[in-house]
Amino acid sequence: MRMDHDGRAYVIDGRRTVIYGGTLQFFRVPRRHWRDRLERMRQHGLNTVDTYVAWNWHEPEQGAFDFTGETVPERDLVGFLELAQELGMNVIIRPGPYICGEWRNGGIPDWLINEHPEILARGPNGPLPRDIYYPPITYLHPTYLEAVSKWYDAVLPIIKDYLATNGGPIISVSIDDEPSYWETIFQPFLTDYNEVITRPGGLWEEFLRKNHPLDELGERYGSDFADYSEIKPPKDETEPLTKILDWHHFKIWMTNRYVGHLYDHLRRYVDVPISILDPYLLQLAWRHFYRYVKEKNLDIHLWTEFWYSFYRSFDFKEDRLGHVYYKIGIYNFYRKRLGTPPLSIETQSSLAHTIEPDEAELLYALLPALGIHNVNYYLYVGGENPKGYESHNGVTWDVYSPIGLDGSERQHVEPIEWLGEFLKGNSRFLDTELEATVAFGAYEPYEALTIFGLRKGLTESVNLNEYLLGERGLFTLLAMSNVPFSVLDLEEASVEEMLSYGQLWVYSLDFLAREVQDKLAEFVSRGGNLVILPMLPYLDENLKPYTALADFLGVEVERAEARDNPRLIQFTSVESDGIDRMLVRNTVRGVRGGEPFVFHYGKPVGTLVRKGKGSAIVLGFRLQYYTSYHDLHRRFVDRLLGMQGVERPFEVTDRDMILLPRGNYLAVLNPRGHRVAGKIRYRGIEVPRLMDEIELNGRGALFLPFGVPAGGVKILYSTATYLGRTGNTLRFRNHLSGRSEVALRGVSEVHPVGARIIDESLEGGILTLVLEHGKEFELGL
Repeated sequence: MRMDHDGRAYVIDGRRTVIYGGTLQFFRVPRRHWRDRLERMRQHGLNTVDTYVAWNWHEPEQGAFDFTGETVPERDLVGFLELAQELGMNVIIRPGPYICGEWRNGGIPDWLINEHPEILARGPNGPLPRDIYYPPITYLHPTYLEAVSKWYDAVLPIIKDYLATNGGPIISVSIDDEPSYWETIFQPFLTDYNEVITRPGGLWEEFLRKNHPLDELGERYGSDFADYSEIKPPKDETEPLTKILDWHHFKIWMTNRYVGHLYDHLRRYVDVPISILDPYLLQLAWRHFYRYVKEKNLDIHLWTEFWYSFYRSFDFKEDRLGHVYYKIGIYNFYRKRLGTPPLSIETQSSLAHTIEPDEAELLYALLPALGIHNVNYYLYVGGENPKGYESHNGVTWDVYSPIGLDGSERQHVEPIEWLGEFLKGNSRFLDTELEATVAFGAYEPYEALTIFGLRKGLTESVNLNEYLLGERGLFTLLAMSNVPFSVLDLEEASVEEMLSYGQLWVYSLDFLAREVQDKLAEFVSRGGNLVILPMLPYLDENLKPYTALADFLGVEVERAEARDNPRLIQFTSVESDGIDRMLVRNTVRGVRGGEPFVFHYGKPVGTLVRKGKGSAIVLGFRLQYYTSYHDLHRRFVDRLLGMQGVERPFEVTDRDMILLPRGNYLAVLNPRGHRVAGKIRYRGIEVPRLMDEIELNGRGALFLPFGVPAGGVKILYSTATYLGRTGNTLRFRNHLSGRSEVALRGVSEVHPVGARIIDESLEGGILTLVLEHGKEFELGL
């Protein structure tokens, strides 16, 4: 069997396949239930099962492997793979060595740690506690790599026998799991000070030698060095900020080398796609992974994940939209460069006390609407931890999975089923792109400062989790202003890529790399429209003075220091033509130059500059999402679009009806949950025609077709989701309203099932119907 991909979907034995799967960890589910659970997954529309292979489970004692269930039935990896194949399920397999999985040591055997404690990562002042979440290990320690090689040489021959290319069910093999240094990468000084890193000639010194000339480091760190061995790893916040950033990038460099080592070993056995989930668990840092993979010519598929609650009620409403737009935007920026299909391997369907189906639907529908149509739900089947393998989650590992430990089914199965039916029945949807006229330009070093909370010497706050990503962040404001946006990495994107968007938004701290400042100036001079806030950079990547962008624009922004103490941060207001007293938070900076149009008690704080063929809007304050009766913030976004001539590819009369255009499809979302209703204009068609309005009475999503062929019939539009055609029957779903309008060309009469026609029109060969119906209905041709 051949295994390939076309950059959007996987091609299995010549057949284009959307991966629609769920995670079943066979070692946590009693073997007698395997068949029932897999059959139930198939009934829900899934075609793929994802599973880990836990090293410490299959090698509980050094050299004593069990892959056939001789010691415990739930160790029968071979039997599970054969059952999945019998039932026609694809398999994604993740053999670690680290699996996370809320499983003891993340899968690393106790015997290895006990016999070789030298492999454990260390803190700046010595060993870390052994009883923490997962004991972090020094990835590149030679003793650990040797043990990993032995594990791979044991498990990979079995995996090889069941690869799709050998007639088996396995379509992809994953490298490790979220190799984020056991998540300590988020903390600048927690790890890793292992001796193989810090010793003279160790990995830290090797990194510096390979990436920075010595004199450059002297300037960057503000010291004179005679040799690289004099530069010790930073251990606390007294070190230069530039050095702390380099220490962060060093950990990423080590992770990349580790991934390369595992990839080389996997390739000895595996000829199906090799994949990885979120290297570093950081979004903007993907640029380092992308560059490494391209430099080493590694064929690795980049996966992502979506989690919005842990061990509490599932919470996904309007205030989460912006983060999803952003994460998918930057993911697709790099995933497209790698040329591999998009896939969310861990889409949250568990780890919450309850998961409401409408909130689950909002998240699940956003993924394909924004560009990720291959979806795997985690954890799909609940299980139980064997004694001695518990982690922080205790015994039962069923935190509201779609299929519970006892076999019961939870309410969020419903949106999973219908979205799978939509993706299966609309193959043309896979080849559409989000029509985004706006892009956000991101700068990777800001991400590190945000997670560290380090601001040394900067006037601007680094709390970007609030000001950009949070529930009141800029991204949520853009999303809820009906601005579908993509994301560009400012260091990686070309000026031509920037110019392909009608508007580029940039959030700037005090510093921005020289190359990026110069690129933005060129972007504007060549006709680009820039929106930059809440300041202009005056330092370069080495935190040395550099004001090329400000000089080019001829604008000066006041150097006022932002506040970091939440209790002391001010709330004030700014005003503009037609927009009075718009609330903003934290420091408001004066702006001089250009054509002022925003004021703070009479002082200019926002200006429009026309330079070369383009323009720039410079704001001295943050834009965030604050809802009010007057909805001033969303009106202000409309004004910024209008000032630079940017038009949305659609019109809608109710701005709480959020639209995401995808070629011949229009995703329509109601994220707030209250009733929304209005008319839409898209692709030159205003809908509905016979009904007064489209109505969405609850939280959720629809995928409306516009000019979609369905055999010999064309669906000109529908206010219900088109699920697909079976024989001579068109299937639709609209669970957010009991009334829908459908316009068809190529047919003069239909036979509704599950609906009744209450109005119709036949003009110019177009049959338009208004139907009353339940959640789903059919039209027989």
